[in-house]
Amino acid sequence: MYKTADVYIIDAKRTPVGKLYGSLASVRPDDLISGLISSFFQSNEQLFSAELDALILGCGNQAGEDNRNIARMAVLLCSLPHTVYAVTVNSLCSSGLDSVLQAARMIACGEADFCLAGGVESMSRSPYVESRVDGTREDSTLGWRFTNDRITDFIPTHSMPETAELLSVKYKISRAEQDNYAFLSRNRYESALKSDFYNNEILPVFTKEGKLCLDKDEQHRILSISLLEQLPTLVKSATHITLGNSARIGDGAAVVALASEHYIKKHKIKPLARIVAMANAAEHPDLMGMSGISALRKASKQSGIKLSDIDIFELSEAFAVQILAAEKEGLADLSKINSKGGTISIGNPLGMGAARLLTTLLNQLNLDKNIKYGAAATGAGLGTGAAIILENLD
Repeated sequence: MYKTADVYIIDAKRTPVGKLYGSLASVRPDDLISGLISSFFQSNEQLFSAELDALILGCGNQAGEDNRNIARMAVLLCSLPHTVYAVTVNSLCSSGLDSVLQAARMIACGEADFCLAGGVESMSRSPYVESRVDGTREDSTLGWRFTNDRITDFIPTHSMPETAELLSVKYKISRAEQDNYAFLSRNRYESALKSDFYNNEILPVFTKEGKLCLDKDEQHRILSISLLEQLPTLVKSATHITLGNSARIGDGAAVVALASEHYIKKHKIKPLARIVAMANAAEHPDLMGMSGISALRKASKQSGIKLSDIDIFELSEAFAVQILAAEKEGLADLSKINSKGGTISIGNPLGMGAARLLTTLLNQLNLDKNIKYGAAATGAGLGTGAAIILENLD
């Protein structure tokens, strides 16, 4: 059966992002996401958990407490109906947005009326893992692990900072340009923070005993240009990528509510946005930082909405060079991209990060009805990408 019904987004919320081994390190990932979902329903009287069709979550690690389909674990921990279908998606940094795209496809095809999607990651709690065959032990936090020796016959096994270095060279983007953008992004986040912008999208995290763990993003700090210039590079014998112009990892969760037209009419719900287009794309792993832009171009072509007609963009900012490369590709002026700051300040829990982009985009659409179209896009390790274009609704 093939249908293309309209899909609407009702709301989106997230936890604060905790720094690595910070305030959220004591919270299991399944508790982190189930707690967020419970708070989400409590804060949304217009949503009915008994009618939930599916929960789809992104998660990039899945080697520790987030193993064995964390989405289904979240259903059980939230005391949602056992009939709620649940599945976990792993496309690394794009997992959180890919989960939203999968939920939207279910609704568009007539398989569901009401879904939750999003992502979760506790990088503080990512375990060491050991092979039963040869005793090889790997840190599962980030990057390649148990790599197939044959893969190098096809591609180099570059780290994420190494791929960012390659982008810097390809697009001739200097270290100074990247440091300047990182300074701009941090100051944009600081301004948004002072205006209480992020209060609209964050739900605090509490312990099981009801004690507050965290109610605001934990990583942000302003770094001067002079300090940014002094930071050492992350790649040996390279010159561009530093801790100052790239995002740090951490812990967090985000959830997005999607529904059909039938559902919103039945419950007289005023949605935040309509999904206009969505797409996945892929690039060579060396160009993983551009795969989200390729997905966005694909979505633009499918919808007939020109990139120049999109008012705001929330883009993956794992590295400053990704945003500057997108600008050089003619995507948009920097004034339209990550205007409230981005991942460089907030942090990048892998499975949650792309869902966070969408949550921040929806926050802006909700607060500014002069915005007609907004888009979110992200690339991921190994070169896959995801993108979505939304229409703001009055």
